[in-house]
Amino acid sequence: MVIMEEYEYVPTTPWITYTLIGLNVIIFFMELLDPQIVYRYSLIPVLVLQGQALHTLVTHMFLHADFIHIFSNMYALWVFGDDCESVFGRKTFIIFYLVCGVFAGLFHSYFSVYVFGGGDIPCLGASGAIFGVIAAYAFLFPRRPLRIWAYYGVIRVKALTFALFYALVETLYAIFLGPYGGIAHTAHVGGFITGVIMTFMLKFTVLRGKEIPP
Repeated sequence: MVIMEEYEYVPTTPWITYTLIGLNVIIFFMELLDPQIVYRYSLIPVLVLQGQALHTLVTHMFLHADFIHIFSNMYALWVFGDDCESVFGRKTFIIFYLVCGVFAGLFHSYFSVYVFGGGDIPCLGASGAIFGVIAAYAFLFPRRPLRIWAYYGVIRVKALTFALFYALVETLYAIFLGPYGGIAHTAHVGGFITGVIMTFMLKFTVLRGKEIPP
């Protein structure tokens, strides 16, 4: 497997990352004022696969169920999004983010309906897109040390190790829980896979000749 590392790049102010966080927070407070927003704009897999409510492939990324949900997602976007945005560039990063979220929704919809025989449970949250960003970060900066809060304290782990382990855990959850259990694990897996594929595609296009530090 080819890993991109040992490169140089100039960090820039991550305006897209900040804007995405701001939009998500604003929309979350709008949800508190009007809970019907959640029901109108969440992704319902069976409807998407029937060609209905296709706009929810995008809108569901900006909705969150509660304070813990939005805090955890926005914290992850803040941690991993800024460096990815600096490397990809703002235009490429927003496209990358949205494509990961859309394909995460499609991946989740397909498995919910055709594999697990469900598809009527609404799905919402930026997690699918953010798992794509985590995948990009892991393969752009594989040796970066991360400090992870665990049950028994803080542990240090390399970014690539963390991402692959997290993806494996989500895959196991997706296999055994499917669309049930209150978390769309299949969307997480779909976003991660999309992020890996797009990162390696961008390596030979947008990132060609760019140097990225470890």
